Amino acid sequence: KEATTVGIWDGISIVFHNSDAVLFFFLVFVVGVSSGVIENFAYVRIREVGGTGRDMGLSRLISSAAGAPMFWFSGPLTTMLGADRVIVLSLASYVLRFIIYAFMKHPYHGLPAEALRGVTFAAFWSTGTIYASKIAPPGMGATMLMFLNAMYGGLGQSLGAIIGGKLQSKLGTVQTFLCAASFDLCFVGFVIAYLFFRREQSNFRNPTAILPRKTVRSEAGASRKKL
Repeated sequence: KEATTVGIWDGISIVFHNSDAVLFFFLVFVVGVSSGVIENFAYVRIREVGGTGRDMGLSRLISSAAGAPMFWFSGPLTTMLGADRVIVLSLASYVLRFIIYAFMKHPYHGLPAEALRGVTFAAFWSTGTIYASKIAPPGMGATMLMFLNAMYGGLGQSLGAIIGGKLQSKLGTVQTFLCAASFDLCFVGFVIAYLFFRREQSNFRNPTAILPRKTVRSEAGASRKKL
């Protein structure tokens, strides 16, 4: 028997009473903030070390070329590592990208960071959409994907651009990237600790739809009756 479809506000309430779902969407938000900072100021940094429009175009080409194959392999990667590890590795890659850009001396020094961006974004986005779809309460698959996009591209990247702009005007591009790297590194440590202590109860490895507690209890009761 299929689970009863829940209303949109009830569904959102259900999701945000689940600690794994809250952590997932906050992770997406932090990745979005990091993306907002680096996507808006990476080219500023390239200019600072003497880069031209041609160097910026080459950087974007490298990023796109590296990311395209990863969309194909992201499914098996998520199955092998789990959604939690893929997203944590994606956030950790921002730490490395911020450091590369902070210490670069030549425009071409940023190319490894752009290649890393292509690979990790493809893995992150594919994994995020799969996980959001699987944990969605009945009838809320599209809503969860909308919320995923809002946390990353809407709220996350927009806030990242604003915060990055404020920091860059006060501290400069290098210090802005180092501050962002420090924050992301601390958050990665927090997430790893959370996943370690929740390793037996977490649904990141085998995500399933988040159901109302009443539905879960009724399904458990039905199973006991069958036994």
